[in-house]
Amino acid sequence: MFLPLEEDGLVDLGRVVALVREGNETAIVLRDGSVMATGFTPMTLARRYERFQEATRPGTPFIRPLKKRKGPISQ
Repeated sequence: MFLPLEEDGLVDLGRVVALVREGNETAIVLRDGSVMATGFTPMTLARRYERFQEATRPGTPFIRPLKKRKGPISQ
């Protein structure tokens, strides 16, 4: 199982020990002691994880994007 981060980044949930919100970023503490940072809140990460799980479930059509766009799509 994976946790989608910014852009195309993913982290294996088996490596995650804790999510710690401090200020305007969330620290993702990994099993090996290293720390990753993201601008997403833990609740946003949970919602992104759920959408990612829907998208990767076999036989289930995926309608919602992982990233919500604001404004028109420019070419």
